[in-house]
Amino acid sequence: MKLNKRIITFIAGGTLLTATVVACHHGMHFGTAEERGEWMVQKVSKELELNSIQRDKLVNLKDEFLSLRKELRDDRAQLRTDVLAMLQQPTLDRDKANAMVSGQLATVNAGSPAIIDAVANFYDSLDDTQRSEIREFIQNKIEHRSHRYWHD
Repeated sequence: MKLNKRIITFIAGGTLLTATVVACHHGMHFGTAEERGEWMVQKVSKELELNSIQRDKLVNLKDEFLSLRKELRDDRAQLRTDVLAMLQQPTLDRDKANAMVSGQLATVNAGSPAIIDAVANFYDSLDDTQRSEIREFIQNKIEHRSHRYWHD
């Protein structure tokens, strides 16, 4: 249950960051993750009219996400090699597959408290109007995305 709570919290934090940071995706220039993160900080700062303290907290949030992203991506080449090697075998090595997933989850679990703190620090620094704008944006994104996928 604790693992599920962390994963849900991490996903919710990621959703909050993504929704907050991608307040308007039009005109986004794609580049490195750092460039996209900086673009998002500028965009959100402008859209929400952040003060310097709020902007610093948003920059910290971006940095925490980029740090965790780097940790997860550092092993990506080896993970791909391992997956392809497993798929070459007549049977799937379940223990190895579970170990690979557990390793990635351990990285997320280790990084999630810092991200959750950064999300909370940023969100707590916003005034009621800014929080309302974020809630409306997230709600619109959720409703919009729910129409793009399969329905039961």
